Amino acid sequence: MKAFLTYLWIQFKIDIREKGTLLTFYVVPLAFFLVMGAVFSSITPEAKNTLSASMGIFAATMGAVLGIPTPFVKMKESGVLRAFRVNGIPGFAVLFIQIISAFLHLLIVSVIILVSAPLIFDAGLPQNYGMYFVSLIIFLITSISIGVLIGVTAKSHSIATMLSQAVFLPSLMLSGIMFPTSMLPKPLIWLGNIFPSTHAMKAFSTLAYNIKTDYSGAFALTIVALTGLIAFIISIWRFQVSGRESR
Repeated sequence: MKAFLTYLWIQFKIDIREKGTLLTFYVVPLAFFLVMGAVFSSITPEAKNTLSASMGIFAATMGAVLGIPTPFVKMKESGVLRAFRVNGIPGFAVLFIQIISAFLHLLIVSVIILVSAPLIFDAGLPQNYGMYFVSLIIFLITSISIGVLIGVTAKSHSIATMLSQAVFLPSLMLSGIMFPTSMLPKPLIWLGNIFPSTHAMKAFSTLAYNIKTDYSGAFALTIVALTGLIAFIISIWRFQVSGRESR
């Protein structure tokens, strides 16, 4: 356990020093939060009510979907995972270290947004902080599971980038974090329901802010959790398959 925690601490510091990870986990999400927070405050003041949640969803989606797959692909391409296995370090230890490290980074940036949004933009405060963090943690785990799935599935950096963008862009535009989903055509509303960020936004709105949506927050959060569970199970299976193929 001591070795595991030591490796986790080392990986956490490596992530901060790695420019690509720092950009996707911290710099770009926080810069986007500052810019869009100012825009929402002036153009659509009602968006301030759930600004912390919407920008938290953006940060989590970007960090997990864009930031996680690339390191996995690099480790596979460079033979690092195989080197770990040869030296008696289980591949799953490397996998879980990456997952926990990413979770900590995304939790930190989400808390920064939650604390700073009311101070900078006079954003609304959650009515139920307990459900806010329950929704946040479930969404973080789900987003990370999707990012890991992309990373263990993609055979090259270019494929990982393409898959990440295919998930990230619709999650950004169709989930309701940028503008109400009621403004979208019905086919795009249906398409947006594929992505967990859509249901996460409804869960935050209903459970944390007591804002009514078209279905219950508990149902929305269940969809997010089930999506994460399915993605995680498939990720484990794909990781085992890739491990056998690399031997």
